[in-house]
Amino acid sequence: MRDSGPRHLAESPAPRRRWWLWAGAGVATVLLVATVAWVTTPDQPRRAANQSAAGLSAAPSTTAGAVATTLDQAPDDGPKNLLANASFEDGPLGWQPLGGAQLTKTTEAREGSYSLRISAPSAGGPVGITVPDVTLTKVNGRYHTNAWVRPSSPNTTVTIGLREYRGGEPVPGSNTLGWTVERTGWRQFGAIHVAGQSGSRLALEIMARDLPPGGYLDIDEVVLHLLGNR
Repeated sequence: MRDSGPRHLAESPAPRRRWWLWAGAGVATVLLVATVAWVTTPDQPRRAANQSAAGLSAAPSTTAGAVATTLDQAPDDGPKNLLANASFEDGPLGWQPLGGAQLTKTTEAREGSYSLRISAPSAGGPVGITVPDVTLTKVNGRYHTNAWVRPSSPNTTVTIGLREYRGGEPVPGSNTLGWTVERTGWRQFGAIHVAGQSGSRLALEIMARDLPPGGYLDIDEVVLHLLGNR
């Protein structure tokens, strides 16, 4: 009986024999393809594995480099401190005493190596420090200041003030804020002043109002900047 499939020029082999021929041809084809693939790209799986391992090991370094680059290139977005010697590492340089205060450099610092100690005279009374001419004001400029203070005794009233002066006379509307420091130890406090005029001389004053005779007030890390400006 002849095969019922398509007729060819040559006589079709018997079904069993033809199956073996097709199976043998298939196996040969598979072996040939596998041999060619192995000869032409023998290290692709190993290369891919090595690349994956290299990628995992390199990723932290790449990320760290990107972070470092970002930090190195990031601009200083914080406002500029308008005060020189704001942490008193150079003693009272640039600051003036108020109320007969005695100014000394001390190692009892909130930050860095030194702070400034304001000592009351033997008679007591309000004492403090000032920078009488920090900057010329910009109209409607918002000037922010803060400082760390440490009184020698509790229940000391400490004030911080921003004052405008023109022609040696104070401009109405200067801002002074005060706190009663109920406990000893470092405390931070501050104030904001909106300049009423342009071109006034801005002064900063920090006072201790009720120190006992021989008492003192330590001051450190004073900041004064114009908000919204660098």
